[in-house]
Amino acid sequence: MQTFPAPRNFRVWRLLRNRTNVSAASATQIQADVTPAKSAHLAELNVVSPPKRTASAPASRLNLNGTLDSNGNYGRKTASQSDLNFSAELSVAAPTKHTIPELDLSFDNYIDDQYRPTPKAAPVITRPLPPKPQAPKEPIYYPQGKPVPQLQNDTALRRVCEVFRSFPNQKCTLENMPAVCEAAGLPMYWKMPVFLAITQDEDRLATQVDFTSWWKAMTSVAHDEAARFVYTLSMGSRSYLQPEDFYELIMDIIHTHPGLAFYRDATEFHDKYCQVVMTRIFWNDAHSWSGKLTTERLRKGGVLPAIRQLQFDDDINKSLRYFSYEHFYVVYCKFWEIDSDHDLKISSNDLAQHAGGALVPMVVERIFSGAVCANPNLKNPQAELGLADFTQFLLAEEDKTHPTSVEYWFRILDLDGDGLVTLYDMELFHSQAQRRLAAEGIDSMAFQDVACQLIDMLNVPGGATSFRLSDLKKSSLRGRFINTFVNWRKFFAQETNEGSESPRIEDEGGQELTEWDRYCIEEYEAMMEDDQADAETISLNLEEDDARSLAFHDVL
Repeated sequence: MQTFPAPRNFRVWRLLRNRTNVSAASATQIQADVTPAKSAHLAELNVVSPPKRTASAPASRLNLNGTLDSNGNYGRKTASQSDLNFSAELSVAAPTKHTIPELDLSFDNYIDDQYRPTPKAAPVITRPLPPKPQAPKEPIYYPQGKPVPQLQNDTALRRVCEVFRSFPNQKCTLENMPAVCEAAGLPMYWKMPVFLAITQDEDRLATQVDFTSWWKAMTSVAHDEAARFVYTLSMGSRSYLQPEDFYELIMDIIHTHPGLAFYRDATEFHDKYCQVVMTRIFWNDAHSWSGKLTTERLRKGGVLPAIRQLQFDDDINKSLRYFSYEHFYVVYCKFWEIDSDHDLKISSNDLAQHAGGALVPMVVERIFSGAVCANPNLKNPQAELGLADFTQFLLAEEDKTHPTSVEYWFRILDLDGDGLVTLYDMELFHSQAQRRLAAEGIDSMAFQDVACQLIDMLNVPGGATSFRLSDLKKSSLRGRFINTFVNWRKFFAQETNEGSESPRIEDEGGQELTEWDRYCIEEYEAMMEDDQADAETISLNLEEDDARSLAFHDVL
């Protein structure tokens, strides 16, 4: 028996070996004829030679021995291999029981595509793309402002030089400075600080050379409005401002703003107005107890827009946060009321009389201890308070929701200065408030009940019995909380009027007025009514004196 060489696919070879049980003559096409001459049951076998190969079946194709073709493929069928199919035909003349079974030697029945070797895919070589060129990142923080193009500064300088050429002898006086500031793109009420800066605080006229040298030095280090304002007021010596740096600017506003024309002749009150305005600037914008207004805080504050707006508003009282004359009038009148000897200094006894003695005694002691001064010095308590210190106190007392007011009263309540107000601290202040209420015949809750309400007000995480400054600032009821320990009259009023809210009052711009703004409006109207009543009383007295003098002359 002839066997096929083992193909590369072992499974195909095993199938062929088991199914193909023929002799060497199986390589040819077999045709069997049964001849009755030899036997009625025997078949005459005639062998016919296989068909010849044609051009469509090259010799290199797969043969019966299972060899490979020229491409090295086994059992792969093409269009030229159709003539290699073998079949056996058996014609039977004898009975069917001697019939030779038909054999199917076609490779198509045994070879499936799944057994064909799959060529391996060529490895894909990936190369990383070169990085794209990126522009250099700009710094996130510019301490002196984001630099502006040099062309912009040079253009402003050329405009100023043209203005200087229009002046006599190309020299500038203080009265000419509004035109210079406008050409340089500066607010008009910078004129006094700019004039002092370019003349180096000398009593002389300013020249074009003075302005050019100052402008180039200033624009080389200061690039935005806040940085240039600090450079101008500090003469380029500091990166922050102190209260006295605003003095010349505010004095110039007094002398030139239309809204303060009636106030210019009262020169004895000019310094007092400056003190109140400077205190309010640092109160609203500095957010620091160091007495310094940095460039960053100035940039975030509101005094620069307020100064810029002054040249467009003739009514100085529209500047509620800084320059309002009505607010200054209220502060000074309150200061004058409790200054018993009118020496412009307030003692602890004088301060205790504020609002009819509404302050808790320990609060007065803490104010004079130095806890809320710009440079606190607990070892050397203050003996007296000036107008600036009293202005701070009044701002904190009448608007306890302001961030600086919250810091002010937290310093008062924190007896040991450790940054925590404990139940012990709160009980000391509340006990004195209870004694004042008892003296007035008013019953109040025990401290244990009050403490539970206060802890709920602050909503301190974890139910802590002490709180920090951040906890007090987050509470929307911080004003009620502070009044409980500071002002016993306001504490009693808020307990009796619990649940009632003050009506919303807006200014001309649609912004809600603060508690300080509403306080000043009410007090100023009350003071104007009192002054009018006093003026009428004085007028009646003068008329009576005139009538008496006329009667006396008639008698004579």
